[in-house]
Amino acid sequence: MDYLVKLYQNAFLEPLSVAETITIRKPIGTEKHVVLDWIGAQFNQRWQSEAATAYSRHNSLFIAVHDKEIVGFACYDGTAKGFFGPLGVSEFAREKGVGKQLLRKTLNAMKEAGYGYAIIPTNSEDYYRKYLDLIEINGSEKSIYHDMVG
Repeated sequence: MDYLVKLYQNAFLEPLSVAETITIRKPIGTEKHVVLDWIGAQFNQRWQSEAATAYSRHNSLFIAVHDKEIVGFACYDGTAKGFFGPLGVSEFAREKGVGKQLLRKTLNAMKEAGYGYAIIPTNSEDYYRKYLDLIEINGSEKSIYHDMVG
């Protein structure tokens, strides 16, 4: 199912008032292979492909780094313009706010790039509902991924 998130009116996107414990940033060119290999090993090749596309288009890929190790990633515009995701966090870093920080940073980047809405294709809407007001897109059960090969 796909969901819309209003980027122009969303309290979640306001700056954090506490210090962030994880560094969220865009990878630089010399890190590209390391980041993409990590995504493929931690998650799957489809997410690796989406991240590679997001990186190549506008470097709309973010990584979460802790002690010089990647612990998560998120991107947008990997599959289609306006699409958020995927979002992935290593087992070590789950339940520590890393996903929340990646989500905030990536959605803010979309807002700054001029998007009024983000489309989130997900089967994990409960996770996103903790932070965002999701608007279900009727008829999007198959999403943009409905006719993939492989």
